[in-house]
Formats: sequence, C-alpha cells, structure tokens
Amino acid sequence: MNNSISQSWSHAVKRRYYRVDIAPDLFGDLCMVRSWGSLDTARGNSKMELVPCWQVATQRLEQIGKERLRRGYTLII
Repeated sequence: MNNSISQSWSHAVKRRYYRVDIAPDLFGDLCMVRSWGSLDTARGNSKMELVPCWQVATQRLEQIGKERLRRGYTLII
C-alpha cells in the first residue's frame, strides 16, 4: 500500500478549497488530516483524526469526495 494519499478539491465560484491527506504519523498510527479554507486568504482550518486501517481511510476518503462533488467542488488532479 502507499505510504500516503492526498486529494484536493476547489470550488471556483465560492473560491474555497478542501484537502485530505492520509499518512502514518511519527508513532505509526494512520492519520487523516482534512484542511479547508479560502483561496483568497491565508485563513483556513484543519482537523486530524486517527483511522484504524487503510481500508477504512480510503472508504472515508471516497465518502468525502462524493460530498465535495455534491457541494459543487471539483477534484484537482
């Protein structure tokens, strides 16, 4: 499996971004970090959560991606 996964979305009209990073932390625990904010300012926020395994992490990432698309965001490749 990969050591990390990252996906980013942007909303052109609202000028917002959303990013998800999944990677092990220094202790070997698998972490999901979600970051969001404005494309026009340095302000934003983030949330870190521990996930039990890669399968759960990728399922959660898929759910987040569907929600972002439903809200008008575009996946950045």
